[in-house]
Amino acid sequence: MSEVQAFGKLKALYDKMPAKEISWIAGGALRSYLLGERVKDLDIFSADPEKVQAAFLADDTFKAGFQNDLIANFYKDGICYQVIKKYKFASPKETIDNFDFTIVCCAIGQEGIIADERFYVDNAQRRLVVKSLPKPLSTVKRGMKYCQRGYFMCPVGLAKILKAVQENPINWDDPSQNEIEFYPDGTLSFRGLD
Repeated sequence: MSEVQAFGKLKALYDKMPAKEISWIAGGALRSYLLGERVKDLDIFSADPEKVQAAFLADDTFKAGFQNDLIANFYKDGICYQVIKKYKFASPKETIDNFDFTIVCCAIGQEGIIADERFYVDNAQRRLVVKSLPKPLSTVKRGMKYCQRGYFMCPVGLAKILKAVQENPINWDDPSQNEIEFYPDGTLSFRGLD
């Protein structure tokens, strides 16, 4: 599938969203569409996620699903639209600048497609390159997930992650900092400090 076809499908889904004038889709779904992989959910970001959530609730073409303090799920045509409430960003660019790996640093919004300069090449080469490390332990967990999908870690990025983890030590006596759980498919999930 070409980039135009992949992102054309994604644009059609974006166009169905309520509150699209104040929100955008960013992250892993764009990577998945680019590579022709199955997309489970679309992460919706905004500077005002509560307003976006209210717009989804008011649109009777969407079915409300699981919600908590971090996310609100809505379903339409077999796709989960996941309003991210935990993080507020002023723009798609600010959003992708805060993502950990360049392979997910892409967004679609009112301005069209916005991607990190390394987004395409790192996906083509299946390389995990660190963009930022706001939560290094979460990055370790996400790195493991992408390695299971055929990506390999850039050695410089691995060194950055190890240094960041070292600078944010875990209190191993505090269960909330070192609890391991599993995703429904059996994949390990380290909740960790961040």
